[in-house]
Amino acid sequence: MSALFDLKIPIFWDEGQPEINYKSFKFSVSGLVGNSHTYYTDELYNLSKDKISARLTSVTRWSVRLEWEGISGINFLKIAEPLPEALYVKFVSYGEKYFTVVPLDALKASHSLIATRANGEALPVEYGGPVRALFPQLWGYKSAKSIVKAEFVKDYCKGYWESRGYSDSADIQKTKIYDINTKTTKFHTGGEVEW
Repeated sequence: MSALFDLKIPIFWDEGQPEINYKSFKFSVSGLVGNSHTYYTDELYNLSKDKISARLTSVTRWSVRLEWEGISGINFLKIAEPLPEALYVKFVSYGEKYFTVVPLDALKASHSLIATRANGEALPVEYGGPVRALFPQLWGYKSAKSIVKAEFVKDYCKGYWESRGYSDSADIQKTKIYDINTKTTKFHTGGEVEW
């Protein structure tokens, strides 16, 4: 059993959890970039050299710290080579019903990651595998799960949750948050949860 399941991290797929074949799964980088490419899971694993300790924080007010592995946002930008007119990245999840859009600057944040592993294990589908975006400085709905596409675009558009009234910026606000790691509720003053 995966350590992620042992932590009892909530599993939520509003559009229904997909069944994904990891061997045939593809992730494409497209749009306003100098290096469009489609990656299979094994290629993503081979590129996943960056490690961070960071929290995923849900807008439903829970947070979990994991040891993540993947491609840092900075390295992902180096691989994609965005053109000067690219201002945002549209992350599209498997099945293409769910998507979210983040500013390019979100990828430049020190803890941003295109994640393939957590706590030493490949990400299971339940938690967004084989590859998910991770933006610890933003509410979790910006950390799209099971992403099949990163499209670099000029203009912002509202994603799945944003079109349903969620904040476009997804800045984590001052609030009480349940810490899954310590099983305690703590008051958070806003921004990235760092405890």
